[in-house]
Amino acid sequence: MSTSTVTSKEKVEDLVKKALKEELEKRKVKVAVTSTDTGDAKFTFVPESEEIDVASLVAKLTLRKGQQYFSDLFKEIRVNPDEDFGVTVFIDHDWDDRIVSFIPEIDNNYVIDKDLAMTILTAWELNEKVLCYGPTGAGKSSLIEQLCAYTGRPFVRINCTGDMDSSMIFGQLTAKDGSTIWVDGAVTDAVKYGAVFAWDEWDVTPPEISMGLQWLLEDDGKLFLKEMPGSTKDKQIIPHEHFRLVAIGNTQGQGDDTGSHAGTNVQNSATLDRFGTAVYVDYLPSLVEEKMILNRFGSQITGKVAKELVKLANLIRQGYQAGQFNLTISPRSLFSICRKVCFGSTLKKAYEVVYLNKLNDTQRKVATELFIKIYGKD
Repeated sequence: MSTSTVTSKEKVEDLVKKALKEELEKRKVKVAVTSTDTGDAKFTFVPESEEIDVASLVAKLTLRKGQQYFSDLFKEIRVNPDEDFGVTVFIDHDWDDRIVSFIPEIDNNYVIDKDLAMTILTAWELNEKVLCYGPTGAGKSSLIEQLCAYTGRPFVRINCTGDMDSSMIFGQLTAKDGSTIWVDGAVTDAVKYGAVFAWDEWDVTPPEISMGLQWLLEDDGKLFLKEMPGSTKDKQIIPHEHFRLVAIGNTQGQGDDTGSHAGTNVQNSATLDRFGTAVYVDYLPSLVEEKMILNRFGSQITGKVAKELVKLANLIRQGYQAGQFNLTISPRSLFSICRKVCFGSTLKKAYEVVYLNKLNDTQRKVATELFIKIYGKD
């Protein structure tokens, strides 16, 4: 084994390329990069018995124009060197004036999940369509919005309904000054100007509307606006190179067996097949959810209160999954409880108006018992 010390990842790249120029043609070896006490990177060759593809590692370590390392973008997340990769990050003047206002602000109180962020950002670098699903209130939309905020991408979101009209997505003819003009819909704007299109509640979209996105979902696909006046060529919209699509919902498009998500549709299998990446977003780990509460309300909410609130929420979520409740409690509900407590409400009253009052009598009694289990009767 041989070891060299270098002072930056850029030098690691140069060293890898130089030392393994001939080796890459013959075999694969493992490369380990670790931090030293001085903050330098230590580069190590490991025997062939522990192989990885060095060419892939070099590709991951090599930044293209406009990229930052994942570890630099999310400094609070611990990243192993062999996991790190380049993420494209934009600035405002990269975007058309008609879309730049859609870039969200970074929420410093939001805690990024490392694995989900890595998976989705990798998919964006590969220009893959992403399917993001999970339980109500788990933070699916917030995750995509915050990834857009950190990478400087415009975020265009539309919430779908079972009775929606295709014009919401694609566009429509509108009367103006005595004539008719075509007005683009949300997905058309995102496609033209390169935004991330968040197709929220995608699984309640009528399948016939989803089928209108089939071509766009393909690799190198286009958007076809069949209702727009003009020639066939005029109706074909070639996506901006930075356009990305994320479908967000409670199910993965194969229906709902639990009865908890009314209105969800079974989507066409051809649609499902077009998503190159699918991720399940569950509720945050307890410690992470507690941290988010303290980040927002730490000056008035104690660690003990945050811990007990998250414990109560998890008991309700377990009951929801078991069919005891027809409504779960989300992080946004916990934030609402905390805001009321900070404003002077009792915890019991805040819990009542945020959650209990949305339940029927039977479920309300069970949820009250869970509250007593955590806090007692007084």
